[in-house]
Amino acid sequence: MSQIEQPIVGREAYNDFRIFSKAAYNCVKYMIENNELIWKLLKYTDADAWNKPNLTQEEKGELIYAGQADSSKYNVFMDLKQPDVLVDEIAMVRIAPYHAIGLNRTIGLLEISMEVFSHYKINHMSNYQTRIDTITEELLSLYNGANINGVGLLTFDQAIDDSSRLFEAGQIPFAGKQIIFSMFS
Repeated sequence: MSQIEQPIVGREAYNDFRIFSKAAYNCVKYMIENNELIWKLLKYTDADAWNKPNLTQEEKGELIYAGQADSSKYNVFMDLKQPDVLVDEIAMVRIAPYHAIGLNRTIGLLEISMEVFSHYKINHMSNYQTRIDTITEELLSLYNGANINGVGLLTFDQAIDDSSRLFEAGQIPFAGKQIIFSMFS
């Protein structure tokens, strides 16, 4: 069996995946700047949350977990784990890098997971839609084809990555959906 010789190339020819640790933060920042409905559905638990006033930047920031002692008091996370018990009837969004694939030495593919959860008791709203499906729709609309500063172009496209998909998630009493977006790195 012959051995394949690989030419020695410089370090600059290799993908360094420098966007990996910034992806979640930049996606949340993009959501702060470009969507109002998601934030209303996260903050307000009433059946008419969709019809409440828009939140200020400060109010949105107060919903984001940043390492505080009790994570159960927040609604937006940049990871996919929940260390504290949730006792309140809330909705939440979790955005995090999910998977990285080196397609070759210079081109990588990064998958971003976006999870939406809502307590069953607050999921149905007065406009005959569910909180989970409305937030999911907003995330798909907001991020598919969005060029996120510091991250790149997010896509929900199986032609680019066959992991791009939407599926059920959650555990009683929280129902949810998970979306997998992709981007080249």
